[in-house]
This record gives sequence, C-alpha cells and structure tokens, in this order.
Amino acid sequence: MAKDADLFRAAMVDVTPLKRRRSVRRPAGAVARSEGGETLVRAPARTVRRGGIADREPADFSFDRDVDRALSRGRRSPEATLDLHGMTLAAAERAVSRFLEEAVALKLRVVLIVTGKGLRQDDGRLFGGRIRAEFPNWLQRADNRVRVRGVKPAHPRHGGDGAFYVMLRRR
Repeated sequence: MAKDADLFRAAMVDVTPLKRRRSVRRPAGAVARSEGGETLVRAPARTVRRGGIADREPADFSFDRDVDRALSRGRRSPEATLDLHGMTLAAAERAVSRFLEEAVALKLRVVLIVTGKGLRQDDGRLFGGRIRAEFPNWLQRADNRVRVRGVKPAHPRHGGDGAFYVMLRRR
C-alpha cells in the first residue's frame, strides 16, 4: 500500500492545485481508510442553512411509488376531490388551504385537486389557466408544505393535465 502512495506522490509532483478547493462529498456513512489501515466511518452529512435560503427553495414533493402505481393501474382512487373551476384566484387559494387542512384532519392519504387546463384559442394554444399556474406556489406556502408529501399530475381518468394528485403526510 505504501508503494502505491509513493508512486502517486511521484506522479503528482508537477501538478498545481486549483485555486478554489471544492470539498468532496461522500455519501452518508461513507467508509474511509487511513494510511495506517484503520477504518473510519464518517457521520452523515448535515444540511446547512445559510441565511434562511433553504426556507425559500421549493420543497421537493416526492410521490410514494406504491401509491403512484396503484393510482395509475386503477386499483386506488383519490379519497376526496376539490374542483377549483369557476373560482377566483383568492377564493381558490383559500379553498386549497382549507381542503388540505380538513383532509389531514380526516387522515386521508391521497386527494385530487382539479385546477383546470385553461382556455384554448382556435389555434390550439392555451391561455389563461392562472389557477393551474399558481397551484404549485400555494403548495409551497408554509402551512401547506407541512401537510403535503407528494404532488403529481392526475391520470386521464381523474382529469389528466387539469388535475393533480396530492399525497398528504401522516401525522
């Protein structure tokens, strides 16, 4: 082992390091070996919040694979539905918050929120659809973010592009 290290050092003699060093990220629990042959186990890396920036980044809403598969194959249906058609932006936002709060209180797991696709012009292009455009921002609000585990566009039988499955967190 010492022979390899000596060869490596000899090969790197004329190499100049980069000006800005970047730290090497190892997966949580990564194993490193010292020159003495001792095995060192590193503690899992922690997420560092700098000046509250992490609070403003969008949450990553992942959807449970088993629930996703059951929904797509028709073995599971949403337990409740909220249709936002005909509402103003403010009314729709309040309705989403109230709906998610009630769904969590009832211990529901998957709900469907119908936002609509927007209006179509004669040439097929979409315009309007402000509720659909604002919906992801509403889920990012602090009171909703703690309730939502995952979001995904709905299957065509449940509204397709004009609706979303929302998986709720368990208490």
